[in-house]
Amino acid sequence: MRNHLSLILSIKLLVGLIAPPVVWGADELQLAVVAEPTRILAIKSIINFRDIGGYVTVDGRSIAWRKIFRSGDFSRFSPKEQAVVSALGIATVIDLRSDKERVRGPSLWYDEADQPDIILLPIGGGAADWSSKLSRQLQEGGFSREEIHATFIEMYAAIPLENMAEYSALFTQILASDDAPILVHCTAGKDRTGIAAALILSALDVPRVTIMEDFMLTNDAIDVELMSKMLASIFSKSSDHEIDPIAIEPMLIVQPIFLETAFAAIDAEYGSMDNYLQDALGLTAARRAQLKKVLLD
Repeated sequence: MRNHLSLILSIKLLVGLIAPPVVWGADELQLAVVAEPTRILAIKSIINFRDIGGYVTVDGRSIAWRKIFRSGDFSRFSPKEQAVVSALGIATVIDLRSDKERVRGPSLWYDEADQPDIILLPIGGGAADWSSKLSRQLQEGGFSREEIHATFIEMYAAIPLENMAEYSALFTQILASDDAPILVHCTAGKDRTGIAAALILSALDVPRVTIMEDFMLTNDAIDVELMSKMLASIFSKSSDHEIDPIAIEPMLIVQPIFLETAFAAIDAEYGSMDNYLQDALGLTAARRAQLKKVLLD
């Protein structure tokens, strides 16, 4: 029981430490920042809040700004920033967190007159091998950077192949959006959401190099050195094992090899991304053309 409670506390602290501190007040400057399209939005109480608009496809078209957003969860969302988020007109929020994650960190939304539709598409959870392994490593401590890195490699190889129904449903929601803005999030907005964004950009024919650049922007959201030291101290106390801060880094950042692993797993199983989108996710040529109509300028 003690290890279980320590794990829950550690995960809560992990999310809290990655996220910026809550700022109880959206000022005019902040409202001005989000008034114009920008890649990383100044939403201080939601981690990793980004617009994936503006990217150019291989045929020279651009993804519309303010159509699809990605972020971490809303469990620390400040009521003083509600007006900023409401101004984005988000009509649908797709939550990729597991049931347990949603219980630990319920989503907050304060504008009762303008509630988005919440779509639950849980990815991971205790049943997933990578999730169970990571939980076990955090409980027992004594892990190395290489061991955590290896677990994340397993995670990225597994998620696209074990959660095809969820990612297929994600595209269905986008196609049904009637041009209204959508936000996709998980807990930290970097792994499950990162894969989701990569699949969306792939379906729109954005070049792979651009997709990787978008994926890597997560690393601009945190101070890795500071956070790894703080988390190493927390996990050391909860597991009764001394943990090197370097061992924590794969939990805080993204690396090119993570997304490359997901792409490689897709290619190995389906031969290409195009085949995966069509055969695994049901994104036929007609549906893909409709997706472009919805999201491209």
